Amino acid sequence: MIALTRARALCAGLVILAAGCAAQQPAGRIPNFAPTDRVSWYPDRLDGDNWLPPEDGGPGPIMSSPEYPYVPNDASDQPTYRIADVSNPILQPWVRAQMERDNKEVLAGKIPFVARERCYPPGPVAWNVFRRVTPPMVFFVQQPTFVLLAYRGDNQFRHVYLNVPHSANPKPSWNGESVGHYENGDTLVVDTIGILEHPLSFLDNYRTPHTGRLHVTERYRLGADGMTMDVTVTVDDPGAFTMPWTARQHYARSEAGPIEEAICAESAGRGTDIFNWGLSHAKDLVPMPQDDTPDF
Repeated sequence: MIALTRARALCAGLVILAAGCAAQQPAGRIPNFAPTDRVSWYPDRLDGDNWLPPEDGGPGPIMSSPEYPYVPNDASDQPTYRIADVSNPILQPWVRAQMERDNKEVLAGKIPFVARERCYPPGPVAWNVFRRVTPPMVFFVQQPTFVLLAYRGDNQFRHVYLNVPHSANPKPSWNGESVGHYENGDTLVVDTIGILEHPLSFLDNYRTPHTGRLHVTERYRLGADGMTMDVTVTVDDPGAFTMPWTARQHYARSEAGPIEEAICAESAGRGTDIFNWGLSHAKDLVPMPQDDTPDF
């Protein structure tokens, strides 16, 4: 009953915010990523938890090793854990060495850390490759002063504050500090700094690390027909990479919402909720984050 009440309250809040946004947005100037509370966005391919390379052929994200191609869960009865292609020239030597060690451990049978499986937040880069391909997934709440990005799984949220500068010295946090603005009537631009350097904070599902110098720019572009969304992410971290690099994600629109409450940590190991978070090998993995502080 408590979970149901919280879920209804969450949905009601999103509906109210979305309605307020629709009433206050100047027509034709701001892309509407959330025309109703049922609209969300999901990667439209089986390997949607992988980045797409940049269209211009420039420096791009870490992809699967050609020797050990990644097989997504929904594509085979024998999916694989990811083995990174560490020949990518974007990697600083210490990052390449760390990922080579990680590759060897996985090939030797170690179960790798996967943020979604352990109920960890993805961070502002891996946010776009965090999810499965089953809708609904990512919801938008657009207000005059902020945009709320909501991920259905475990109800992860990101706040983007509009038309304001970054703080002078933002306190490092898992998602960092995000500010943004709209461009060209079809694009939301999000700029993020202050991202916490942490051994379990990665930029993708190949466990690519970063440092506290990470600077991320995301461009969410709504398709002309309102049925697709393209995201271009530029990553600049001279502490971890030899050059800035770019990755892409492509989404399709879903109307399978509204968002519902989904508590990852409480259901993991049981496999009884709608996301089937149960894991038979949970004892071998990184412990899930816990918070014993009351909400009220």
